[in-house]
Amino acid sequence: MIDFKNIDYGATGNEEIIQNVRFILSTIIGSCVLDVNLGVSPDVVDSPIQLTQAKITSEIIEKIEAYEPRVTVESVTFSADPLNGRLIPQVKVVNKENGEVWTA
Repeated sequence: MIDFKNIDYGATGNEEIIQNVRFILSTIIGSCVLDVNLGVSPDVVDSPIQLTQAKITSEIIEKIEAYEPRVTVESVTFSADPLNGRLIPQVKVVNKENGEVWTA
């Protein structure tokens, strides 16, 4: 989750890109008034874990490549928190310009 107290509104370069990716991942689709398609859908809640992983992976790749074209998604992996019923994606992106790799 993004800590909005620490958003750098003047971010540029690599900091801007990774901040944008994290914002896309932390936004629920429909919650951004000026762009209701921005974000990830919560519709997979309570679905079987394999189905959830497949749907979220597909959506994450689609949204990041649509809204932050300066990166390519290299991989999406998941860690689970079964006690709290959470599936936590880790997204690895590659900067198209310089090849740097980041995890969001």
